[in-house]
Amino acid sequence: MKLRPISSVVSLWSLFINAVLTRRSCRVSAAFSGWRERLGAIMKQRKIETHKIGLIGQGPSRRGDPRKPLAGPNGRKIARLAGMSYDELISCRRRHLNTNYSGKGGRGDGFDHAKGNVNAADVLLDWRVERIVLLGKNVARCFGFRDLPFLAEIRIYGRRFLIFPHPSGVNRWWNERRNEQRARQLLQRFLRGETAPAGFRISGRSTRTRAPKSWTGTSEHRPRGTRR
Repeated sequence: MKLRPISSVVSLWSLFINAVLTRRSCRVSAAFSGWRERLGAIMKQRKIETHKIGLIGQGPSRRGDPRKPLAGPNGRKIARLAGMSYDELISCRRRHLNTNYSGKGGRGDGFDHAKGNVNAADVLLDWRVERIVLLGKNVARCFGFRDLPFLAEIRIYGRRFLIFPHPSGVNRWWNERRNEQRARQLLQRFLRGETAPAGFRISGRSTRTRAPKSWTGTSEHRPRGTRR
């Protein structure tokens, strides 16, 4: 048998190695391309359209500026829970139903429901947003949503509303870690426009009645005495 020169063997071996490396490179490139597309889809899914979102608070804090709703610690907490930057939160529509500080020690004792009802009506007439976060039970009542648990989502008036616990540290609802985890999850889904779990949705006239016994919201985790 005639033996091939060493140079020919080396050349054949080099071609083989190059072919293997090229094939693996193509596979890696294809995998990276697919991963990049999936990442792009995830990022697109998580994008929050701030121009479609409104946030309604009770009133300014003791040191808050009535002209800048949620421009303090409460706003920063909402932004953190929402998974958005503070600048993104400020770009949303924002309003207080009471324009003056309304509570001793931050409890909201002096909340003016009559004034709140008027301002809530103005929001429904003037705002052109799809999703509105109502911060606290006092705010929710001004929109006609009574006896519903925190994190309930309502579809009515051609909009979606989320009853969200007031972000103040005085609100003992936040003492439960599982409450905060659930609040973060549902708030982010709501702001992205995703559909809430069936147990957290309610619509139509039933918003003015007591919540059904089969309700699966998080009211069972609310510490006693929490009404915000």
